[in-house]
Amino acid sequence: MAVNFTLPLAGTHVLLPQYEHCVPALERPDNDQVVADSQEWCRQGLSDLLPPADLDTLLAERASLWTALVLPTAPYEFLVAAAQYTEYLSILDNALVDKDRLGSDPLYAAELKAAIDVLFDDKQVDTPANEELTVWFKPLYDCLSTLRGHLTPQTWDRLHDEVERFLIGCVEEVNYRNSDAVYPFAAYLRMRRNSVGMGMYFALGEALAPPFEAETVDGSAYRERLLTYALDHIALSNDMFSFRTEADADDAVNAVATLILSEDLSVQEAFDRVGLEVQRTETAFRRTLRETVAVLGPDHAVSVYGGKVWHMMCGNVDWSFRTTRYNGERHQWDGRYPQVVQFEEGSTLFTDKNYASLIAEGLV
Repeated sequence: MAVNFTLPLAGTHVLLPQYEHCVPALERPDNDQVVADSQEWCRQGLSDLLPPADLDTLLAERASLWTALVLPTAPYEFLVAAAQYTEYLSILDNALVDKDRLGSDPLYAAELKAAIDVLFDDKQVDTPANEELTVWFKPLYDCLSTLRGHLTPQTWDRLHDEVERFLIGCVEEVNYRNSDAVYPFAAYLRMRRNSVGMGMYFALGEALAPPFEAETVDGSAYRERLLTYALDHIALSNDMFSFRTEADADDAVNAVATLILSEDLSVQEAFDRVGLEVQRTETAFRRTLRETVAVLGPDHAVSVYGGKVWHMMCGNVDWSFRTTRYNGERHQWDGRYPQVVQFEEGSTLFTDKNYASLIAEGLV
């Protein structure tokens, strides 16, 4: 991977793919309270992970709101616990990217994985491998212990598998970021499917649907197809929305950056390629969900679950337009979902332009 990704982006206009079916997402009337309750816990439980100013900046990204948008039908206490977990993961994700923190040494992530395995085996860790890992482990233990009370043993086991998958992907990303390699797009996407971590929320979503094991008709093939399409939709959408902020940080572990580096594409050409994949997976998901309902019936656990996963896809896109994490610390969402954005250093600006105006102004 290129050590320095110094592509000049300031002033660049980018045409995003159409997301008209995804936004606005289903929104709960108590979302602000979910965020407030989750962040109150964060200011106490996560204060050892970041300096106060950095924690304030991270909480302003409102990862808790992302959770409320992707799990809009969850019971309140379950949702708040999941939101706390998401805030924790946001800090961990930043640290794994930062070469001055966990991102400099994949052994930290491997040691964290070992500690998590002990937790999922129903044991406590008295002395993790090192002092820093102890700081990382305590709030994670609190989050997962609370979530466990809302999950069946089968769902708890699936969550464990997905947490492991996430950390394996994170370790691979750290190794990749510290290497001189540039992955082709297909290899990058295989890694990204793990490190995006969405499988953990697919597992949590199972708690909101009837149990699969109770069905007399096996719907697992449909479930796997739905999750395959949803995972790529979410991973690639995240990479488009996060591209500017990651490029500003010279971080090329991103689908758009991968295409620019591996296939010598322009920024818009790379966005077009990724956007086509996003639209393809959305169409395939909707087609598969219709087929699932037609074959299994609307009340089958997999049909109900498919509707929950659709909320996840939509909530992920909706939040991406709102958050300062992708759009810069000065960003204040105005309720719009623009098709054309403009990149500036440190911010992504929403515009009123469409493709016709880009042509007229010579911006494409």
